[in-house]
Amino acid sequence: MSPCVRRVVVSSLFLLLPLAVSAQDGLSPRRFVENLDVRCYKITSERDVVLQLDHLNPVFIESGMRPETVDLDPQQLCVPVQKNNQKVPEDVLKYIQFVDWRCHGINGPSLDLPLRTTHLNKVIVELFGEDDEIVVREPQQLCVPVAKEDVFPKDEVLRLIEWLDVKCYRVDSKRQFDKRDIRLTHLNPLLARIEPEITTIEGPAPVQLCVPVAKNKAFPPEDVLKVIAYSDVLCYNLKGQPLDKEIKLTHLNPVLRQQFPESEAVKVTDSEKLCVPVAKNGNFPPD
Repeated sequence: MSPCVRRVVVSSLFLLLPLAVSAQDGLSPRRFVENLDVRCYKITSERDVVLQLDHLNPVFIESGMRPETVDLDPQQLCVPVQKNNQKVPEDVLKYIQFVDWRCHGINGPSLDLPLRTTHLNKVIVELFGEDDEIVVREPQQLCVPVAKEDVFPKDEVLRLIEWLDVKCYRVDSKRQFDKRDIRLTHLNPLLARIEPEITTIEGPAPVQLCVPVAKNKAFPPEDVLKVIAYSDVLCYNLKGQPLDKEIKLTHLNPVLRQQFPESEAVKVTDSEKLCVPVAKNGNFPPD
């Protein structure tokens, strides 16, 4: 190869390098969602709020779901976990470990919407199989992103997490199963020192489906929306050790941060449910 040709080839490689790095830095919606597992604990608090909710997931938008105003009543804190010995990839872990949801009880009419859910996480597929036919009933909770004990994610992570709000509906399912044991390990830095625990997923069926929503017409940026629009989780009753901690929570979503800029200490007690990622009606998150 002549020196001139060599210089052209090397220069071309350097021109391509930033594109390759940029592509690797991009977060895959599929890889994010398939590791979106949270364990929810009961909390006690005195803070209430009223919000308008708009659906973000394509399946619910295409079903004609209209905006809805809800009155929130605090109920649970959900924190990210790892199941059995399945490691979360490092590029995804930096986001997942900060997915903490404060869940509020809400009311509304039943959707009576039949759906086919498909489990995305291999651990749950091994426990329950891949598909489940459910009927989505009335809304029960709105779960919104929070930080714990003033431990905030970096700006890159916050830009995604602060928009990750989900609305949870009661579901009916034809699936019947016996209890299943599962090993859960906390991922959030504040709880990472807690020893892994063998917990029990209670039967006989899943109890909730949570789907992403926007609040008060405040919609996420397009690059964030393409990830969180597919952040659907199916929830099961869970039996495990209580947390028994008082934890200070700070809202991350811009809508609630404006209304409640101050942190609030809540009492976190009983273990209540495990939520795991699913796709709906064959509508999978893109790779």
